[in-house]
Amino acid sequence: MSTPIGHTIIGLALARRLGATSPLSLGTTIIVANVADVDIALGILLRRDPWKLHRRGTHTLGFLLGAGALAGTAGLISAGSREVKRDLFADALRGAIIAASHVVLDALPRPRLSSWPCIPCPLRRQVAGMSVASWLLDVVLCATIASTIWPRARQARSR
Repeated sequence: MSTPIGHTIIGLALARRLGATSPLSLGTTIIVANVADVDIALGILLRRDPWKLHRRGTHTLGFLLGAGALAGTAGLISAGSREVKRDLFADALRGAIIAASHVVLDALPRPRLSSWPCIPCPLRRQVAGMSVASWLLDVVLCATIASTIWPRARQARSR
């Protein structure tokens, strides 16, 4: 299971790779990459337990593809400048890919670091259902993955 920080890092890397550069697109990317976890807030409001509804309806591929595609189609995640005619299909696909990354990240196996004896006690402390060590591991893993996704600057050819 990934953290909101990990989902954000990967979402931003995907958005940049797919051509999104505007502040609106990148801001919306943060929301879309984490939209599946709205069920945590719903669990608090409806059941007084943040984990009661977690990983149910909002973590389905259909919900995420739809939410991402809706954000892309609405022009909240798009590539290029405003002067260029928008490609609605490409924007919808861009949003769907970013949102669907949530399910992929949550499916990746993570070790339960809180049970490892070599982990110092302060890093075993639980924060939102995960140890501090697991939060740190998630940031490192997602940043490593994002570094492979992030677009590289093109070098000018010398003649």
